[in-house]
Amino acid sequence: MYTFEDLDELYETAEQLPTVDRHDVYARNEVIDEWTKIQYKNSLWTDDGRATGVVSSSKDFYNVIQYGDILESAGKAIERHRDKDLEVDGYISLSPSAHKMSGYLNFNEATTVYASEDDPINLGLKIRSGHSGFHALKYDVGALRQICSNGMMAFSSDLHFQQTHNEPFQPGLAYNAVDAVIESPEEIERRLETAQSQSFLNQDEALIVLMELGIDEYLEQPLPDLLNALYDEVEDPENPTLWETYNAATRALTHYTEDVPDYELDRGFEKAATLLENNYSEVPDANTLGRQVVNQRINTLVENPDLEPHWEHEWDAIQQLTKSHH
Repeated sequence: MYTFEDLDELYETAEQLPTVDRHDVYARNEVIDEWTKIQYKNSLWTDDGRATGVVSSSKDFYNVIQYGDILESAGKAIERHRDKDLEVDGYISLSPSAHKMSGYLNFNEATTVYASEDDPINLGLKIRSGHSGFHALKYDVGALRQICSNGMMAFSSDLHFQQTHNEPFQPGLAYNAVDAVIESPEEIERRLETAQSQSFLNQDEALIVLMELGIDEYLEQPLPDLLNALYDEVEDPENPTLWETYNAATRALTHYTEDVPDYELDRGFEKAATLLENNYSEVPDANTLGRQVVNQRINTLVENPDLEPHWEHEWDAIQQLTKSHH
């Protein structure tokens, strides 16, 4: 984990991040005890001696993108907005072999949005990449909810930028991503306002939605953790909004996942983000989403009679929800 408190420290961090070089790959035939070089593959090694991936040896299929270059380009993109008094702090987190990178750049009040008068949210930039051959370079809107330190990310496809390793590093993507986040507060606030006007039938339905999204996969005690998160976030258990349910997901992922690495939690935050954006880049209709998820859960339980319910009386809750939807 590398942390920085301002732009100068960001650039220092960029220099400290491990660089990666290509090396040969050899294969051994154990029967005849022979080694041969694999011409179409390269191994990737960090400058501190970690084997981090095996990729195509052709730059037509794989280009190495250095983590330090990614962070430096983001810093330069931020510098362009000095007129907005934009400040930055954040972190870069690497997997033990450095084959995955997850980073977050938190901006100051210049990019603060409000879900309500007493619910400020600092927008920032989420960055992800990797050296394994499977991970693209991705930039997404990120956010930190001030009143509870909930992390958020990837809830607007309009603020998503990415490139694959099939093409050389494109520094301009970082500029586009930073510009988009800085210019997005009004659209983000509109999205959050819409999410607060959409409600599930009750807390049981909200819980089933969170379970079916897979938020429970990241929690040591899935049911208690999600119930606690819903208790903390939902004002009226008979009327949990999309926004409150989303906040319960991010609260659980932020506060009940102490031993889960950031690069794994990223996928959980992406799942949670589907509560704020559907396949049409719109805020989902809670009634439609709830009905679809409940029907999906019924089919799963019917087709798998030996499957354990999420909680003791889940089947009763599902039957009641089905009646309410019809």
